[in-house]
Amino acid sequence: MGKFTSSKKTYRVDPLGLNLPNSGENEEMNAPDNLSGIVAGGVVGATPDGNLIMNEDLSQSITDPIKLLDLISSSDTVERDFAFRTISEFVLENQSFTEELIKPENIRKIITHLVEPDVQIRVSVIGTFRNLTVVKEDICEQLISLDILTPLLSNFVQGINFIKTLNEKDMKQPKSIETQHVLIQAVALINNLCEVSDKGFSIVSKECKSILTTLFQVLINNSIFMPELIINISEFLTVVTDDNNELNATINNELMLQLFNIIKDSTTMNIRLKTLISTIILNIGQLYNKELVIQNITPILLSTFQFSSISTLNSDLLKSLNSAKDAKLKYDQLVAEQPDNNDDEKMGMDNNNNDDDNNNNTIAEPIDESKPITSTVDETIKKTPKNTIKNAAADLVQECEKQFKSQNEQWKDSLLAQQSAIELFVNIVSDAQQQQPDDSNPYDDDDDKFLDIEDGETEQSQQILSNISKFIISTPLCQYLIELLNSIVNFDLTEFGNLNVELLPNISSIRILQKRAMTCLSNLLITFIPKEENVQKILWDLLMKIANQSFATSDIEIIEMTTSSLWSIMRTNSNIGFTTEIEIKNLVELAIKSPNSIKTNLIGIIGIAGQKPYCQNILKEIAMFLLQCLNKDLPADIISESLNSIFDIYAEPNVNSIIKEVSLIQHLEAFVPIIRNKIKTDKKKLDRALLDRLDESRINLSRFITYKKSQK
Repeated sequence: MGKFTSSKKTYRVDPLGLNLPNSGENEEMNAPDNLSGIVAGGVVGATPDGNLIMNEDLSQSITDPIKLLDLISSSDTVERDFAFRTISEFVLENQSFTEELIKPENIRKIITHLVEPDVQIRVSVIGTFRNLTVVKEDICEQLISLDILTPLLSNFVQGINFIKTLNEKDMKQPKSIETQHVLIQAVALINNLCEVSDKGFSIVSKECKSILTTLFQVLINNSIFMPELIINISEFLTVVTDDNNELNATINNELMLQLFNIIKDSTTMNIRLKTLISTIILNIGQLYNKELVIQNITPILLSTFQFSSISTLNSDLLKSLNSAKDAKLKYDQLVAEQPDNNDDEKMGMDNNNNDDDNNNNTIAEPIDESKPITSTVDETIKKTPKNTIKNAAADLVQECEKQFKSQNEQWKDSLLAQQSAIELFVNIVSDAQQQQPDDSNPYDDDDDKFLDIEDGETEQSQQILSNISKFIISTPLCQYLIELLNSIVNFDLTEFGNLNVELLPNISSIRILQKRAMTCLSNLLITFIPKEENVQKILWDLLMKIANQSFATSDIEIIEMTTSSLWSIMRTNSNIGFTTEIEIKNLVELAIKSPNSIKTNLIGIIGIAGQKPYCQNILKEIAMFLLQCLNKDLPADIISESLNSIFDIYAEPNVNSIIKEVSLIQHLEAFVPIIRNKIKTDKKKLDRALLDRLDESRINLSRFITYKKSQK
């Protein structure tokens, strides 16, 4: 029910600052010589405390990546650590190396290291597989067939059972921190495997029966654990509890209520975490009272719309980015103006040390956070001795970049929360539509009209809504979706991205959000159209903007949704929308060239617009187009909608001259046996609803022919 695609982030070496100590400084100095055969120049980066660093610069200096596969079996911890750190990066950056890595013999070799006693190595090993499942999704089945889940689940279960016994004070102990780092990578990898592999999902689901309650307790006590661990566990639970009643039955109602109260009452919890937990509650809550669960979590999901991705991107985030760029520019200028001078630097350091001795009780003046960091650049420079001016500027660059990174992560979290909430609403609305009862009978023998439904306005008024649909309609979801989509379509994402290339990933995320929001709105408009004409007009203008943009980019999926929604609005209010002959003429030309999924919607729109007086001069062109769509090889929905449009447009006597001119009745009579045969041959292929629509069109076709022949 609540399943959605998680954010598959990649593992980067030591991303969370594990910084596990080595045995001593001499270990790095006495590292085996064969490291120099892999690293250009024999240089291995190290932190001040002696820890090896793996970063992009170092990974790019590797001259023979394949030798890394030999190093992973080294008896020396430093070599294995270096090898796995490097391999985890190469999976993301070096395709030829990855192809070598995924050979079964190499995969088996690496799997054995999932039980490495050294925590940092184990984290890098799991991180390597995590990266591999992101860049090569089809590797998941192979990994499972090679039994990666046995040692991986062992890490998972042991880690969870260990941390569940800890209190807040214990969480600061080294072993607790190490365990959480292993769990962060293990849970993320398990989640990736479960999303792709049904076999993996089944294996993990069985293993989780014994610890699902424990995972819930971890979420309930979320504040004492590392935030990334809680997010990963939550993402995992949204996947493993989706459509999994056997597993979900192990969670009692009391635990569900505890978890719900946590997210309902918390004012500090990350909104993304609230959304993920809401999804878990919905997945499991369907076993108890689905309607009540939806009503309770909806306010939490709707709160995600308080975040405005566009305004935040264009103000706070852009301002923070520019501050970092300005600080870097000033630093580069200082470097250019002050060439290195070792003697001066050394003297400056001595002088600086003396100053420190004389002022060792002085507290450094903090940066004023109420104003942009770069506004303090010149002040900082003025207060700093010349011999340390570059260091001060460099520190400022780091501070600005840190601030931008922090704000960017918050922006991404808020956007992902909003996207997850929208995806959840898509599922809720779609399921509610499937549950709506249908008491109407299209085959009323007492009805002597040639057409059961003369226009779309009757259809929606007779629709019986489920309780969940009624509830969703009563919320401001539709309004929020309209506001969100308007904010996106009225902002030039392309131009913004060209001017701020550093924010292109954010632009891509917004485009995905737009597609999810459009899907949700389109599904919602199938259920109901707002009654207020001003809201309908706002909706129409929004959908037309999105449609025009989508035609320009050839986004078939969005075009299909927008044309479907425009058609829904016209069925509710036939007076809204197109007003000129040229617009309908363009629609006909567009429908001729469109794929079938879009053609159906356009035919429906033409069927309503074609009844308007402004279309009188193009009724012949419309008739010829609709007759072309009466082809046995075309899908049933196109045939059905084409017939319905003919019935609507050409029912009145005043268009009989056009009917004669295009021989409409003769064509329709010839099509009667064709549609009967199509129903007979496609009976087992079509779903029941579409088959009923086609059969209804067949009945109305015979009635229409008789009706038109009776007209003088």
